[in-house]
Amino acid sequence: MTNNSHDRSEQQRGLTRVPNNIPRDIKYVTDGVDLLTSILTRYPELGAVHYWCERQALKFTFMFKQAIDVESIQGILRPALEFYHHLERRKIRVFDISCRSEENIGVLHVVRDIESVSQREVGLMIELLRRNYIEEMIYDEPYLPEEELEVQEEVINQMLTSLKHMDLDKNVIALRDEGRVLVFNN
Repeated sequence: MTNNSHDRSEQQRGLTRVPNNIPRDIKYVTDGVDLLTSILTRYPELGAVHYWCERQALKFTFMFKQAIDVESIQGILRPALEFYHHLERRKIRVFDISCRSEENIGVLHVVRDIESVSQREVGLMIELLRRNYIEEMIYDEPYLPEEELEVQEEVINQMLTSLKHMDLDKNVIALRDEGRVLVFNN
């Protein structure tokens, strides 16, 4: 009985249980997919999240209605996130911020290493961008009730912790497309 209620609880949160007899790399990819899907579900401001296996990092992609200045964004994000990590007593291995323009749309990429990134840091990064660029950001309207947001945050925490101990050797990308989340791996 407990097992079924646990399974139902996972299903309600959008999680998929992978049987033990499935090869390890498929389980890892499934965990990676669950993580990226949960991040996009929780944070509608994100256009895409990419797990970059070569760098053991996550690349967060934001879209803007116009070209954006990378120096002003770095001036906001870098000191805040470095101070956050100082308080948490964690070292940052990968922290890259880059911008580019595509057909009058600004694209911001923030790359963070898996070892030190946390759900709270992702939330802080998004809150800083919202406070400073909400009028310019392209995002979906939030649609989750408050209690579901907390569940998604917990799922993200668990999946990040799990991913830190895995050897995921596939790149996985989750994209937002008209309210849906599409996931690809290679």
